[in-house]
Amino acid sequence: MSVLLQGGKAFGPFTSGREIYVKPASGSDGHDGKTPGRAVKTLSKALSLATANQNDVVYLISEGATGALSTDYLSAALDWDKNGVHLIGINSGNGVSPRSRISWVSGMTATADTVMFTVSATNCYFANIQICNFAADANLAFNCEITGDRNKFYNCHFAGIGDNLQDAAGAYSLLLTNSSENLFKECTIGLDTIARGTAANSEILFGGVGVNGCARNKFVDCEIITWAEAAGHQFVIVPEASIDRWNLFKRCSFINMPTGIASGTTMTEALDVTSGGVPNGCLVLKDCSFFGVGDVEAAASGYVLIHGSAVTAADNSLGGANAPS
Repeated sequence: MSVLLQGGKAFGPFTSGREIYVKPASGSDGHDGKTPGRAVKTLSKALSLATANQNDVVYLISEGATGALSTDYLSAALDWDKNGVHLIGINSGNGVSPRSRISWVSGMTATADTVMFTVSATNCYFANIQICNFAADANLAFNCEITGDRNKFYNCHFAGIGDNLQDAAGAYSLLLTNSSENLFKECTIGLDTIARGTAANSEILFGGVGVNGCARNKFVDCEIITWAEAAGHQFVIVPEASIDRWNLFKRCSFINMPTGIASGTTMTEALDVTSGGVPNGCLVLKDCSFFGVGDVEAAASGYVLIHGSAVTAADNSLGGANAPS
């Protein structure tokens, strides 16, 4: 099977590993997953069949436009924990809500804080996947956490805080914890269908402290989207000592649905960066745009380095100068 990806290059036939096919609507975990006709039903089964460090490729095949025909509905948290095992969604590749999805099963609840999808593995490639969390439970307000290093996410959508009950402290669409040298290329991060921000949460959260803080992660040509109902909401939260060296946002658009457009609220600041501690890395913003916010940082931390061109206030957008904020 040949799957066309970025630049017309094919991913699949040249792999040294196994190809495993998943059809969440019609597959069966009694199958071996070796062909689309013998697809397994769940990603957990596919991962159990894969071998680490062999460049096995798992294909999550959309069988239609609806959630029921395109989604692996999880009844337990899933940890992608095998190095060098790749996950490719087979769909139109549209980037926003692509039809190869991972989500909680309807009615899912938990008695303790639970992350839906974790990537603890290293050296994995993910493409055309939506990780979407719509559970009506504050304990499930944690969409996707990356703890592994040197993974690439291309054309993926991280869609957290998908229910009003998830508007809880610490909730996120994407969390990086002591995770370094990952690339997010042409990804969408966040949701603009559920208002958020009454609690301290964000679309992207950095986590972990000490010598293993997040370093050298790159977000390139991404859209970070939100719908704030409180001015104190932020796109990105960086706690003290959670990042090391640099983390780059390049040609990214930070889009909030502000007052007068979608009954939202203009946010006071886009980024909440706490300085100090060890390590004390920085965020680098290169040619980024901000919409529906008053400032990049309300109080300059000195740990945000901005390069770009200023734009007019009439756009309800914000550009940066060549200076730290």
